[in-house]
Amino acid sequence: DVLNPEVEDPETVKERILCAADYIPLSQLGTTDDCGFSPFEDDTSTGRETAFSKIRSRVLGTQLAERALGSRKGM
Repeated sequence: DVLNPEVEDPETVKERILCAADYIPLSQLGTTDDCGFSPFEDDTSTGRETAFSKIRSRVLGTQLAERALGSRKGM
């Protein structure tokens, strides 16, 4: 959520992905950054450090989810 300055931790991101995986085929499931991160210098709605922290958390959470989903396939 680009309007919320709180950075979700990777574990929260992972859990959201795993929940989505119960409803969306893995071949169609992916993660991406919200397009609300403005590239304009004068936009102060989300600071640069917050934006990069959110992106980092999404990447790490996605990696955790990939591992968890990979272990589900082996069941």
